[in-house]
Amino acid sequence: MFISMIVILVSLMIAYIMIPPLLKKGEKKTIFAFSILLFIGAILNIAIGLKINIPSPLDFITFIFTPIRKMLLSFF
Repeated sequence: MFISMIVILVSLMIAYIMIPPLLKKGEKKTIFAFSILLFIGAILNIAIGLKINIPSPLDFITFIFTPIRKMLLSFF
């Protein structure tokens, strides 16, 4: 739980530092993208801190391409 609070605090500090200059420049799309990526990063870090098993992106790629590989190998 302590790690979750630290991650949230650090995320808020990053947003506090990065968003005001972007607001002054009128970079609304950049703020939107930044906020989404910061949120995803914070959630993943909280999950890691709570020892939740997060699958690797390689697991998803393997899941998708294994049937394709088998199909291609059956042709040869």
